[in-house]
Amino acid sequence: MNQTFTIGDLQVTVDGIELRDIRWQGYEAIRRIYPVFQDRNWTNRPFSIDECSTDSTSDAVNLNASGTGSFDAEPLSWEVQARISDDAIAYHFTAQSTSSFLRNRLGLCVLHPMSAAGSTCQVEHTDGSHTNSALPETISPHQPFVDIRAITHALPGGGTATVRMTGETFEMEDHRNWTDASFKTYCTPISLPFPVEVTPGAIIEQHVSVTFTPGDPATTQPSDTITISFDDHVTDLPRLGTCLPADSRTLTNVQAEQFATLSLDHLRIDLDPSATDATDQLAAAAQSAYRIGTHLRVSTTCEDPSQLHTFADAPTDVTSLIDCWYVFSANHKVTPTQWASEARAVLGPGFDHVRLGGGTNLYFTELNREPPDTLAFDVLNFSINPQVHAFDDQTLIQNTMTQQIVAENAIRLTEPAELSVAPITLRPRFNPNATDPESDVSNTALPSDVDARQRTYFAAHWAAMSIKYLAAANCVDVATYFEAVGWRGIMESPSGSPDTANFPSGPDELFPVWQVFEALADMTHAHTCTSSAPELVDALIVSNSTGASRALIANWSDQARSVTISGRTTVMIEPLELTILELIAAP
Repeated sequence: MNQTFTIGDLQVTVDGIELRDIRWQGYEAIRRIYPVFQDRNWTNRPFSIDECSTDSTSDAVNLNASGTGSFDAEPLSWEVQARISDDAIAYHFTAQSTSSFLRNRLGLCVLHPMSAAGSTCQVEHTDGSHTNSALPETISPHQPFVDIRAITHALPGGGTATVRMTGETFEMEDHRNWTDASFKTYCTPISLPFPVEVTPGAIIEQHVSVTFTPGDPATTQPSDTITISFDDHVTDLPRLGTCLPADSRTLTNVQAEQFATLSLDHLRIDLDPSATDATDQLAAAAQSAYRIGTHLRVSTTCEDPSQLHTFADAPTDVTSLIDCWYVFSANHKVTPTQWASEARAVLGPGFDHVRLGGGTNLYFTELNREPPDTLAFDVLNFSINPQVHAFDDQTLIQNTMTQQIVAENAIRLTEPAELSVAPITLRPRFNPNATDPESDVSNTALPSDVDARQRTYFAAHWAAMSIKYLAAANCVDVATYFEAVGWRGIMESPSGSPDTANFPSGPDELFPVWQVFEALADMTHAHTCTSSAPELVDALIVSNSTGASRALIANWSDQARSVTISGRTTVMIEPLELTILELIAAP
Protein backbone atom coordinates (compact mmCIF):
# COMPACT_ATOMS: atom_id res chain seq x y z
CA MET A 1 0.00 0.00 0.00
CA ASN A 2 1.26 3.49 -0.87
CA GLN A 3 2.46 5.74 1.96
CA THR A 4 3.23 9.42 1.45
CA PHE A 5 5.76 11.03 3.79
CA THR A 6 6.51 14.72 4.24
CA ILE A 7 9.75 15.75 5.95
CA GLY A 8 10.43 19.46 5.81
CA ASP A 9 10.26 20.59 2.18
CA LEU A 10 10.50 17.05 0.80
CA GLN A 11 7.51 14.80 0.05
CA VAL A 12 7.90 11.21 -1.18
CA THR A 13 5.44 8.40 -1.83
CA VAL A 14 6.74 4.91 -0.99
CA ASP A 15 5.07 2.28 -3.17
CA GLY A 16 6.46 -1.14 -2.26
CA ILE A 17 10.15 -0.88 -3.16
CA GLU A 18 9.65 2.16 -5.38
CA LEU A 19 9.87 5.85 -4.54
CA ARG A 20 7.34 7.95 -6.49
CA ASP A 21 6.15 11.52 -6.88
CA ILE A 22 9.20 13.05 -5.22
CA ARG A 23 8.34 16.69 -4.57
CA TRP A 24 10.66 19.44 -3.37
CA GLN A 25 9.00 22.62 -2.06
CA GLY A 26 5.76 21.51 -3.72
CA TYR A 27 7.22 20.85 -7.20
CA GLU A 28 7.55 17.38 -8.68
CA ALA A 29 11.31 16.90 -9.03
CA ILE A 30 11.62 13.15 -9.67
CA ARG A 31 8.79 10.91 -10.81
CA ARG A 32 10.15 7.53 -9.79
CA ILE A 33 13.19 5.61 -8.48
CA TYR A 34 13.00 1.83 -8.87
CA PRO A 35 14.91 -1.33 -9.84
CA VAL A 36 14.10 -3.07 -13.10
CA PHE A 37 14.79 -6.44 -14.71
CA GLN A 38 14.29 -6.73 -18.47
CA ASP A 39 14.89 -10.18 -19.88
CA ARG A 40 16.49 -11.07 -23.21
CA ASN A 41 13.25 -10.04 -25.00
CA TRP A 42 13.23 -6.59 -23.30
CA THR A 43 10.14 -7.67 -21.37
CA ASN A 44 9.85 -6.12 -17.92
CA ARG A 45 9.63 -8.86 -15.31
CA PRO A 46 8.40 -8.08 -11.78
CA PHE A 47 10.43 -8.51 -8.62
CA SER A 48 9.00 -10.77 -5.92
CA ILE A 49 9.01 -9.01 -2.54
CA ASP A 50 9.49 -11.30 0.46
CA GLU A 51 9.94 -8.63 3.14
CA CYS A 52 9.28 -4.89 3.03
CA SER A 53 9.09 -2.41 5.89
CA THR A 54 9.26 1.33 6.50
CA ASP A 55 9.96 3.12 9.75
CA SER A 56 9.69 6.86 10.17
CA THR A 57 10.76 9.47 12.66
CA SER A 58 10.36 13.23 12.65
CA ASP A 59 13.50 13.66 10.53
CA ALA A 60 13.81 10.51 8.36
CA VAL A 61 12.07 7.56 6.73
CA ASN A 62 13.88 4.25 6.20
CA LEU A 63 12.79 1.59 3.68
CA ASN A 64 14.18 -1.95 3.89
CA ALA A 65 13.13 -4.75 1.56
CA SER A 66 14.34 -8.04 0.15
CA GLY A 67 13.14 -10.62 -2.28
CA THR A 68 13.87 -12.53 -5.46
CA GLY A 69 13.56 -12.13 -9.20
CA SER A 70 11.00 -13.83 -11.41
CA PHE A 71 10.94 -15.79 -14.67
CA ASP A 72 14.57 -16.06 -15.88
CA ALA A 73 15.77 -14.18 -12.80
CA GLU A 74 14.23 -16.52 -10.20
CA PRO A 75 17.74 -17.39 -8.86
CA LEU A 76 18.35 -13.69 -8.10
CA SER A 77 18.24 -12.48 -4.48
CA TRP A 78 18.10 -8.71 -3.93
CA GLU A 79 17.94 -6.12 -1.18
CA VAL A 80 16.84 -2.48 -1.15
CA GLN A 81 17.73 0.07 1.51
CA ALA A 82 16.50 3.66 1.15
CA ARG A 83 16.63 6.67 3.44
CA ILE A 84 14.59 9.85 3.02
CA SER A 85 15.59 12.92 5.05
CA ASP A 86 14.45 16.54 4.92
CA ASP A 87 16.64 17.45 1.92
CA ALA A 88 18.01 14.22 0.43
CA ILE A 89 17.26 10.66 -0.67
CA ALA A 90 19.63 7.68 -0.71
CA TYR A 91 18.53 4.49 -2.50
CA HIS A 92 20.74 1.38 -2.53
CA PHE A 93 20.17 -1.84 -4.53
CA THR A 94 22.24 -5.02 -4.24
CA ALA A 95 21.65 -8.38 -5.90
CA GLN A 96 23.34 -11.75 -6.32
CA SER A 97 22.38 -14.88 -8.24
CA THR A 98 22.88 -18.55 -7.43
CA SER A 99 22.85 -19.60 -11.09
CA SER A 100 23.28 -18.05 -14.52
CA PHE A 101 20.58 -16.25 -16.47
CA LEU A 102 20.44 -13.70 -19.29
CA ARG A 103 19.39 -10.11 -18.91
CA ASN A 104 19.18 -7.09 -21.17
CA ARG A 105 18.84 -4.71 -18.23
CA LEU A 106 19.14 -5.18 -14.48
CA GLY A 107 19.47 -2.30 -12.06
CA LEU A 108 18.18 1.08 -11.01
CA CYS A 109 16.17 3.54 -13.08
CA VAL A 110 15.28 7.16 -12.38
CA LEU A 111 12.39 8.97 -14.06
CA HIS A 112 12.34 12.75 -14.47
CA PRO A 113 8.78 14.02 -15.03
CA MET A 114 7.63 15.09 -18.48
CA SER A 115 6.95 18.54 -17.01
CA ALA A 116 10.73 19.05 -16.75
CA ALA A 117 11.04 19.29 -20.57
CA GLY A 118 13.00 22.43 -21.41
CA SER A 119 14.50 22.77 -17.92
CA THR A 120 18.17 23.70 -17.86
CA CYS A 121 20.45 20.93 -16.65
CA GLN A 122 24.07 20.06 -16.08
CA VAL A 123 25.27 16.52 -16.76
CA GLU A 124 28.37 15.14 -15.08
CA HIS A 125 29.86 12.32 -17.14
CA THR A 126 31.72 9.22 -16.02
CA ASP A 127 35.06 10.82 -16.97
CA GLY A 128 34.39 13.84 -14.74
CA SER A 129 33.55 16.24 -17.58
CA HIS A 130 30.37 18.36 -17.58
CA THR A 131 27.77 19.27 -20.21
CA ASN A 132 25.45 22.26 -19.79
CA SER A 133 22.22 21.69 -21.64
CA ALA A 134 18.44 21.31 -21.16
CA LEU A 135 16.02 18.41 -21.07
CA PRO A 136 14.60 18.20 -24.61
CA GLU A 137 11.30 19.89 -25.46
CA THR A 138 10.91 18.17 -28.83
CA ILE A 139 10.81 14.39 -28.32
CA SER A 140 14.38 13.17 -28.80
CA PRO A 141 14.65 10.15 -31.12
CA HIS A 142 17.87 9.00 -29.47
CA GLN A 143 19.49 9.25 -26.03
CA PRO A 144 19.79 12.96 -25.15
CA PHE A 145 22.58 12.25 -22.63
CA VAL A 146 25.02 9.32 -22.28
CA ASP A 147 27.82 8.33 -19.90
CA ILE A 148 26.00 9.92 -16.97
CA ARG A 149 27.30 9.98 -13.42
CA ALA A 150 25.03 12.80 -12.20
CA ILE A 151 22.43 15.20 -13.56
CA THR A 152 21.22 18.44 -12.00
CA HIS A 153 18.12 20.14 -13.34
CA ALA A 154 16.32 23.37 -12.48
CA LEU A 155 12.95 23.31 -10.72
CA PRO A 156 10.19 25.86 -11.38
CA GLY A 157 10.75 27.74 -8.11
CA GLY A 158 14.45 28.31 -8.78
CA GLY A 159 15.74 25.36 -6.76
CA THR A 160 17.55 22.36 -8.21
CA ALA A 161 17.53 18.58 -7.93
CA THR A 162 20.73 16.57 -8.38
CA VAL A 163 20.58 12.84 -9.08
CA ARG A 164 23.87 10.96 -8.64
CA MET A 165 24.23 7.33 -9.78
CA THR A 166 27.04 4.87 -9.07
CA GLY A 167 27.73 1.19 -9.66
CA GLU A 168 27.07 1.27 -13.40
CA THR A 169 27.19 3.63 -16.38
CA PHE A 170 23.87 5.36 -16.94
CA GLU A 171 22.26 7.14 -19.87
CA MET A 172 18.91 8.82 -20.56
CA GLU A 173 16.19 8.14 -23.11
CA ASP A 174 13.13 10.22 -23.90
CA HIS A 175 10.33 7.98 -22.67
CA ARG A 176 7.72 10.12 -24.41
CA ASN A 177 8.57 8.17 -27.57
CA TRP A 178 6.40 5.38 -26.11
CA THR A 179 3.87 7.79 -24.46
CA ASP A 180 5.47 7.41 -21.01
CA ALA A 181 5.26 10.77 -19.22
CA SER A 182 8.94 10.90 -18.32
CA PHE A 183 12.62 10.91 -19.19
CA LYS A 184 14.25 7.64 -18.06
CA THR A 185 17.84 7.39 -16.85
CA TYR A 186 18.90 3.75 -16.80
CA CYS A 187 21.77 1.29 -17.00
CA THR A 188 23.34 -0.54 -18.95
CA PRO A 189 24.12 1.65 -22.02
CA ILE A 190 22.16 0.45 -25.05
CA SER A 191 25.33 0.70 -27.15
CA LEU A 192 26.83 -2.31 -25.34
CA PRO A 193 26.10 -5.88 -26.53
CA PHE A 194 23.06 -7.64 -25.08
CA PRO A 195 21.86 -9.94 -23.67
CA VAL A 196 24.42 -10.27 -20.87
CA GLU A 197 24.94 -13.33 -18.71
CA VAL A 198 24.49 -12.81 -14.97
CA THR A 199 26.97 -15.25 -13.45
CA PRO A 200 26.62 -17.06 -10.10
CA GLY A 201 28.11 -15.16 -7.18
CA ALA A 202 28.60 -11.91 -9.09
CA ILE A 203 27.40 -8.95 -6.99
CA ILE A 204 25.31 -6.21 -8.57
CA GLU A 205 25.45 -3.06 -6.45
CA GLN A 206 24.07 0.34 -7.45
CA HIS A 207 23.31 3.54 -5.60
CA VAL A 208 21.17 6.58 -6.40
CA SER A 209 21.20 9.75 -4.31
CA VAL A 210 19.05 12.85 -4.79
CA THR A 211 19.91 16.21 -3.22
CA PHE A 212 18.19 19.56 -3.51
CA THR A 213 18.88 23.28 -3.31
CA PRO A 214 16.07 25.60 -2.21
CA GLY A 215 14.08 28.07 -4.30
CA ASP A 216 10.67 29.68 -3.96
CA PRO A 217 8.05 27.18 -2.72
CA ALA A 218 4.99 26.45 -4.85
CA THR A 219 2.07 28.71 -3.96
CA THR A 220 -0.76 26.43 -5.12
CA GLN A 221 -2.46 24.73 -2.20
CA PRO A 222 -4.38 21.44 -2.41
CA SER A 223 -8.16 21.76 -2.40
CA ASP A 224 -10.92 19.31 -1.61
CA THR A 225 -12.77 20.52 -4.72
CA ILE A 226 -11.26 19.71 -8.10
CA THR A 227 -11.81 22.31 -10.81
CA ILE A 228 -12.24 21.67 -14.52
CA SER A 229 -11.52 24.94 -16.33
CA PHE A 230 -11.85 25.88 -20.00
CA ASP A 231 -10.43 28.26 -22.51
CA ASP A 232 -11.97 29.21 -25.87
CA HIS A 233 -10.03 26.63 -27.86
CA VAL A 234 -12.17 24.10 -29.75
CA THR A 235 -10.76 21.25 -31.85
CA ASP A 236 -12.17 18.53 -34.08
CA LEU A 237 -12.59 15.09 -32.57
CA PRO A 238 -10.58 12.46 -34.44
CA ARG A 239 -12.65 10.13 -36.60
CA LEU A 240 -13.09 7.12 -34.33
CA GLY A 241 -13.14 3.45 -35.16
CA THR A 242 -12.35 -0.01 -33.86
CA CYS A 243 -10.68 -3.20 -35.10
CA LEU A 244 -12.22 -6.46 -36.16
CA PRO A 245 -10.55 -9.29 -34.20
CA ALA A 246 -8.60 -11.93 -36.08
CA ASP A 247 -11.03 -14.69 -35.04
CA SER A 248 -14.25 -12.83 -35.91
CA ARG A 249 -14.40 -10.89 -39.16
CA THR A 250 -18.20 -11.05 -39.27
CA LEU A 251 -20.48 -9.36 -36.74
CA THR A 252 -23.66 -11.12 -35.62
CA ASN A 253 -27.01 -9.45 -36.32
CA VAL A 254 -27.24 -8.30 -32.70
CA GLN A 255 -23.70 -6.92 -32.76
CA ALA A 256 -24.28 -5.11 -36.06
CA GLU A 257 -27.41 -3.45 -34.70
CA GLN A 258 -25.57 -2.34 -31.58
CA PHE A 259 -22.49 -1.04 -33.39
CA ALA A 260 -24.66 0.87 -35.86
CA THR A 261 -25.81 3.07 -32.96
CA LEU A 262 -22.23 4.24 -32.26
CA SER A 263 -21.83 6.12 -35.59
CA LEU A 264 -18.22 4.97 -35.87
CA ASP A 265 -16.18 6.25 -38.78
CA HIS A 266 -14.50 2.96 -39.61
CA LEU A 267 -13.68 -0.64 -38.90
CA ARG A 268 -10.08 -1.76 -39.29
CA ILE A 269 -9.00 -5.24 -40.33
CA ASP A 270 -5.45 -6.62 -40.20
CA LEU A 271 -4.85 -9.05 -43.05
CA ASP A 272 -2.03 -11.45 -43.80
CA PRO A 273 -1.75 -11.30 -47.61
CA SER A 274 -0.24 -14.79 -47.67
CA ALA A 275 -3.26 -16.35 -45.94
CA THR A 276 -5.23 -18.67 -48.22
CA ASP A 277 -8.50 -17.06 -47.15
CA ALA A 278 -7.28 -13.45 -47.21
CA THR A 279 -9.80 -12.35 -49.85
CA ASP A 280 -12.64 -14.07 -48.00
CA GLN A 281 -11.65 -12.24 -44.80
CA LEU A 282 -11.62 -8.94 -46.68
CA ALA A 283 -15.09 -9.59 -48.09
CA ALA A 284 -16.45 -10.52 -44.65
CA ALA A 285 -14.98 -7.37 -43.12
CA ALA A 286 -16.47 -5.23 -45.89
CA GLN A 287 -19.87 -6.77 -45.22
CA SER A 288 -19.54 -5.96 -41.51
CA ALA A 289 -18.61 -2.36 -42.31
CA TYR A 290 -21.57 -2.06 -44.69
CA ARG A 291 -24.01 -3.39 -42.10
CA ILE A 292 -23.03 -0.81 -39.48
CA GLY A 293 -22.58 2.06 -41.92
CA THR A 294 -18.82 2.66 -41.67
CA HIS A 295 -15.78 2.79 -43.89
CA LEU A 296 -13.28 -0.05 -43.89
CA ARG A 297 -9.57 0.44 -43.21
CA VAL A 298 -7.32 -2.43 -44.20
CA SER A 299 -3.87 -3.09 -42.72
CA THR A 300 -1.45 -5.49 -44.41
CA THR A 301 2.06 -6.43 -43.31
CA CYS A 302 4.04 -7.67 -46.28
CA GLU A 303 7.38 -9.19 -47.11
CA ASP A 304 7.11 -7.29 -50.37
CA PRO A 305 4.37 -5.13 -51.99
CA SER A 306 3.94 -7.75 -54.72
CA GLN A 307 1.98 -9.80 -52.15
CA LEU A 308 -0.86 -7.28 -52.48
CA HIS A 309 -1.65 -8.84 -55.87
CA THR A 310 -3.93 -11.18 -53.90
CA PHE A 311 -6.42 -8.33 -53.53
CA ALA A 312 -6.14 -6.68 -56.96
CA ASP A 313 -9.32 -8.31 -58.27
CA ALA A 314 -11.50 -7.54 -55.25
CA PRO A 315 -15.06 -6.74 -56.38
CA THR A 316 -16.39 -3.20 -56.45
CA ASP A 317 -18.87 -3.82 -53.63
CA VAL A 318 -15.81 -4.51 -51.42
CA THR A 319 -13.40 -1.87 -52.67
CA SER A 320 -16.04 0.87 -52.61
CA LEU A 321 -16.15 0.57 -48.81
CA ILE A 322 -12.39 0.83 -48.31
CA ASP A 323 -11.27 4.24 -47.11
CA CYS A 324 -7.57 3.50 -46.51
CA TRP A 325 -5.16 0.65 -47.19
CA TYR A 326 -2.13 0.56 -44.88
CA VAL A 327 1.01 -1.14 -46.18
CA PHE A 328 3.51 -2.11 -43.49
CA SER A 329 6.75 -4.03 -43.86
CA ALA A 330 7.57 -7.31 -42.14
CA ASN A 331 11.27 -6.42 -42.28
CA HIS A 332 11.33 -2.64 -41.74
CA LYS A 333 9.92 -0.72 -38.81
CA VAL A 334 8.81 2.10 -41.12
CA THR A 335 7.32 1.48 -44.56
CA PRO A 336 10.01 2.08 -47.21
CA THR A 337 9.23 5.07 -49.42
CA GLN A 338 9.49 3.09 -52.67
CA TRP A 339 6.74 0.79 -51.48
CA ALA A 340 4.14 3.51 -52.08
CA SER A 341 4.38 3.46 -55.87
CA GLU A 342 4.87 -0.31 -55.93
CA ALA A 343 1.78 -0.93 -53.80
CA ARG A 344 -0.38 1.35 -55.95
CA ALA A 345 0.79 -0.40 -59.09
CA VAL A 346 0.08 -3.87 -57.68
CA LEU A 347 -3.36 -3.01 -56.29
CA GLY A 348 -4.31 -1.49 -59.62
CA PRO A 349 -6.98 0.95 -60.84
CA GLY A 350 -9.73 -0.62 -58.73
CA PHE A 351 -8.08 1.01 -55.72
CA ASP A 352 -7.47 4.46 -57.22
CA HIS A 353 -10.02 6.01 -54.84
CA VAL A 354 -8.41 4.39 -51.77
CA ARG A 355 -5.91 6.38 -49.72
CA LEU A 356 -2.61 4.60 -49.23
CA GLY A 357 -1.27 4.39 -45.70
CA GLY A 358 2.29 3.89 -44.51
CA GLY A 359 4.43 4.74 -41.52
CA THR A 360 4.63 2.16 -38.78
CA ASN A 361 2.44 -0.45 -37.14
CA LEU A 362 4.66 0.03 -34.08
CA TYR A 363 5.37 3.02 -31.84
CA PHE A 364 5.94 6.71 -32.51
CA THR A 365 9.63 6.24 -31.76
CA GLU A 366 10.01 4.43 -35.09
CA LEU A 367 8.69 7.45 -37.02
CA ASN A 368 10.86 9.71 -34.90
CA ARG A 369 14.00 7.70 -35.68
CA GLU A 370 13.19 7.12 -39.37
CA PRO A 371 11.13 10.12 -40.54
CA PRO A 372 8.97 9.06 -43.51
CA ASP A 373 8.59 10.71 -46.87
CA THR A 374 5.48 12.80 -46.19
CA LEU A 375 4.56 13.04 -49.88
CA ALA A 376 4.78 9.33 -50.71
CA PHE A 377 1.73 8.24 -48.71
CA ASP A 378 -1.72 9.75 -48.20
CA VAL A 379 -1.81 8.59 -44.57
CA LEU A 380 0.98 8.05 -42.05
CA ASN A 381 0.41 5.95 -38.95
CA PHE A 382 1.80 4.93 -35.57
CA SER A 383 0.21 2.88 -32.78
CA ILE A 384 -0.18 3.50 -29.05
CA ASN A 385 -0.35 1.40 -25.94
CA PRO A 386 0.54 2.66 -22.44
CA GLN A 387 2.31 -0.46 -21.14
CA VAL A 388 5.58 -0.69 -23.03
CA HIS A 389 7.54 -0.09 -19.80
CA ALA A 390 5.18 -0.26 -16.81
CA PHE A 391 1.80 -1.72 -15.91
CA ASP A 392 0.47 0.12 -12.84
CA ASP A 393 -2.64 2.32 -12.88
CA GLN A 394 -0.79 5.56 -12.13
CA THR A 395 1.59 5.14 -15.07
CA LEU A 396 -1.31 4.47 -17.43
CA ILE A 397 -3.16 7.56 -16.16
CA GLN A 398 -0.10 9.75 -16.68
CA ASN A 399 0.46 8.31 -20.14
CA THR A 400 -2.88 9.60 -21.46
CA MET A 401 -1.55 13.15 -21.08
CA THR A 402 1.60 12.33 -23.05
CA GLN A 403 -0.47 11.39 -26.09
CA GLN A 404 -1.07 15.07 -26.85
CA ILE A 405 2.69 15.73 -26.82
CA VAL A 406 3.36 12.74 -29.05
CA ALA A 407 0.70 13.79 -31.57
CA GLU A 408 2.04 17.36 -31.67
CA ASN A 409 5.51 15.93 -32.37
CA ALA A 410 4.16 13.50 -34.95
CA ILE A 411 2.58 16.16 -37.15
CA ARG A 412 5.97 17.76 -37.81
CA LEU A 413 7.05 14.39 -39.27
CA THR A 414 3.88 13.54 -41.23
CA GLU A 415 2.33 16.72 -42.62
CA PRO A 416 0.76 17.06 -45.21
CA ALA A 417 -0.24 13.38 -44.98
CA GLU A 418 -3.24 12.49 -42.84
CA LEU A 419 -2.18 11.45 -39.32
CA SER A 420 -3.58 8.14 -38.14
CA VAL A 421 -3.10 6.61 -34.68
CA ALA A 422 -4.01 2.94 -34.87
CA PRO A 423 -4.51 0.65 -33.19
CA ILE A 424 -4.76 2.11 -29.69
CA THR A 425 -4.79 -0.74 -27.18
CA LEU A 426 -4.45 -1.17 -23.45
CA ARG A 427 -1.75 -3.84 -23.76
CA PRO A 428 0.98 -4.32 -26.39
CA ARG A 429 -0.39 -6.43 -29.25
CA PHE A 430 3.00 -8.14 -29.64
CA ASN A 431 6.63 -7.60 -28.69
CA PRO A 432 8.48 -6.10 -31.68
CA ASN A 433 11.83 -6.48 -29.89
CA ALA A 434 11.59 -10.13 -28.86
CA THR A 435 14.73 -12.09 -29.76
CA ASP A 436 13.23 -15.36 -28.46
CA PRO A 437 9.44 -15.05 -28.88
CA GLU A 438 8.79 -18.57 -27.59
CA SER A 439 10.13 -17.58 -24.17
CA ASP A 440 8.29 -14.25 -24.08
CA VAL A 441 5.39 -15.47 -21.96
CA SER A 442 2.88 -13.27 -20.18
CA ASN A 443 3.48 -11.77 -16.75
CA THR A 444 -0.14 -12.52 -15.82
CA ALA A 445 -2.54 -15.45 -15.98
CA LEU A 446 -4.05 -13.85 -19.09
CA PRO A 447 -2.36 -13.69 -22.50
CA SER A 448 0.20 -10.90 -22.75
CA ASP A 449 -2.06 -8.84 -25.04
CA VAL A 450 -5.07 -9.04 -22.68
CA ASP A 451 -5.60 -6.79 -19.66
CA ALA A 452 -8.15 -7.65 -16.97
CA ARG A 453 -8.93 -3.91 -16.73
CA GLN A 454 -10.39 -4.00 -20.27
CA ARG A 455 -13.82 -4.86 -18.88
CA THR A 456 -13.71 -2.25 -16.09
CA TYR A 457 -14.33 1.48 -15.78
CA PHE A 458 -10.57 2.00 -15.79
CA ALA A 459 -10.49 1.20 -19.52
CA ALA A 460 -13.44 3.54 -20.10
CA HIS A 461 -11.66 6.36 -18.27
CA TRP A 462 -8.44 5.65 -20.13
CA ALA A 463 -10.13 5.68 -23.55
CA ALA A 464 -12.01 8.91 -22.81
CA MET A 465 -8.86 10.69 -21.68
CA SER A 466 -6.86 9.29 -24.60
CA ILE A 467 -9.45 10.83 -26.94
CA LYS A 468 -9.30 14.09 -24.95
CA TYR A 469 -5.55 14.51 -25.31
CA LEU A 470 -5.35 13.34 -28.93
CA ALA A 471 -8.11 15.81 -29.79
CA ALA A 472 -6.29 18.59 -27.91
CA ALA A 473 -3.33 18.19 -30.28
CA ASN A 474 -5.69 19.21 -33.11
CA CYS A 475 -3.81 17.20 -35.71
CA VAL A 476 -4.97 13.58 -35.39
CA ASP A 477 -7.38 12.73 -38.20
CA VAL A 478 -8.14 9.13 -37.28
CA ALA A 479 -7.94 7.14 -34.03
CA THR A 480 -8.74 3.44 -33.88
CA TYR A 481 -9.41 1.89 -30.46
CA PHE A 482 -9.29 -1.69 -29.20
CA GLU A 483 -11.19 -4.48 -30.93
CA ALA A 484 -14.90 -4.57 -31.56
CA VAL A 485 -15.58 -7.89 -29.84
CA GLY A 486 -13.82 -10.08 -27.28
CA TRP A 487 -11.61 -9.57 -24.26
CA ARG A 488 -9.49 -6.98 -26.10
CA GLY A 489 -12.67 -5.21 -27.17
CA ILE A 490 -15.53 -2.97 -26.20
CA MET A 491 -18.07 -5.79 -25.89
CA GLU A 492 -17.78 -9.49 -25.14
CA SER A 493 -18.31 -12.22 -27.73
CA PRO A 494 -21.48 -14.34 -27.77
CA SER A 495 -19.54 -17.23 -26.20
CA GLY A 496 -18.30 -15.12 -23.29
CA SER A 497 -14.85 -15.05 -21.72
CA PRO A 498 -12.43 -17.91 -22.45
CA ASP A 499 -11.12 -17.51 -18.87
CA THR A 500 -13.90 -16.52 -16.49
CA ALA A 501 -11.65 -16.86 -13.45
CA ASN A 502 -9.32 -14.09 -14.59
CA PHE A 503 -11.61 -12.22 -16.97
CA PRO A 504 -15.15 -12.73 -15.61
CA SER A 505 -17.25 -11.37 -18.48
CA GLY A 506 -20.53 -12.76 -19.72
CA PRO A 507 -21.75 -13.43 -23.27
CA ASP A 508 -22.39 -10.20 -25.25
CA GLU A 509 -21.54 -8.07 -22.19
CA LEU A 510 -21.07 -4.40 -23.03
CA PHE A 511 -17.91 -3.23 -21.31
CA PRO A 512 -17.94 0.25 -19.71
CA VAL A 513 -15.79 1.61 -22.55
CA TRP A 514 -18.88 1.15 -24.74
CA GLN A 515 -20.38 4.12 -22.90
CA VAL A 516 -17.54 6.34 -24.14
CA PHE A 517 -18.24 5.68 -27.81
CA GLU A 518 -21.98 5.84 -27.19
CA ALA A 519 -21.59 9.30 -25.59
CA LEU A 520 -19.48 10.49 -28.54
CA ALA A 521 -21.74 9.11 -31.28
CA ASP A 522 -23.30 12.49 -32.14
CA MET A 523 -20.37 14.70 -31.13
CA THR A 524 -17.87 16.38 -33.45
CA HIS A 525 -15.75 18.78 -31.38
CA ALA A 526 -13.67 18.77 -28.19
CA HIS A 527 -13.22 21.75 -25.85
CA THR A 528 -9.78 22.25 -24.35
CA CYS A 529 -10.07 21.91 -20.59
CA THR A 530 -7.69 21.55 -17.67
CA SER A 531 -8.14 19.65 -14.42
CA SER A 532 -6.56 20.94 -11.22
CA ALA A 533 -5.77 17.28 -10.33
CA PRO A 534 -5.81 15.22 -13.54
CA GLU A 535 -4.45 12.09 -11.89
CA LEU A 536 -7.52 12.08 -9.62
CA VAL A 537 -10.27 13.48 -11.88
CA ASP A 538 -10.12 14.50 -15.53
CA ALA A 539 -12.71 15.36 -18.16
CA LEU A 540 -13.42 15.24 -21.88
CA ILE A 541 -15.84 17.98 -22.96
CA VAL A 542 -17.48 17.57 -26.38
CA SER A 543 -20.14 19.32 -28.46
CA ASN A 544 -21.73 19.31 -31.91
CA SER A 545 -23.08 21.79 -34.43
CA THR A 546 -26.55 21.79 -32.85
CA GLY A 547 -25.18 23.29 -29.64
CA ALA A 548 -25.46 20.11 -27.57
CA SER A 549 -22.53 19.56 -25.25
CA ARG A 550 -21.52 16.78 -22.91
CA ALA A 551 -18.90 16.14 -20.24
CA LEU A 552 -17.32 12.71 -19.76
CA ILE A 553 -15.73 12.84 -16.30
CA ALA A 554 -13.33 10.17 -15.12
CA ASN A 555 -12.81 9.74 -11.38
CA TRP A 556 -9.61 7.69 -11.24
CA SER A 557 -9.64 7.51 -7.43
CA ASP A 558 -11.45 5.19 -5.04
CA GLN A 559 -13.48 7.92 -3.33
CA ALA A 560 -16.18 10.38 -4.35
CA ARG A 561 -14.83 13.75 -5.51
CA SER A 562 -16.38 17.21 -5.60
CA VAL A 563 -15.80 18.72 -9.05
CA THR A 564 -16.53 22.25 -10.24
CA ILE A 565 -16.88 22.66 -14.00
CA SER A 566 -15.83 26.03 -15.38
CA GLY A 567 -16.84 27.78 -12.16
CA ARG A 568 -20.53 27.17 -12.88
CA THR A 569 -21.52 23.64 -11.93
CA THR A 570 -20.37 21.63 -8.91
CA VAL A 571 -21.11 17.91 -8.90
CA MET A 572 -20.10 14.93 -6.80
CA ILE A 573 -18.37 12.35 -8.99
CA GLU A 574 -18.64 8.81 -7.72
CA PRO A 575 -15.57 6.55 -7.72
CA LEU A 576 -14.90 3.91 -10.35
CA GLU A 577 -17.63 5.15 -12.67
CA LEU A 578 -17.67 7.22 -15.85
CA THR A 579 -19.93 10.19 -15.21
CA ILE A 580 -21.59 11.63 -18.31
CA LEU A 581 -23.22 15.04 -17.89
CA GLU A 582 -25.38 16.87 -20.40
CA LEU A 583 -24.36 20.52 -20.30
CA ILE A 584 -26.82 23.33 -20.97
CA ALA A 585 -24.52 24.95 -23.51
CA ALA A 586 -21.05 24.46 -24.83
CA PRO A 587 -18.47 25.94 -22.45
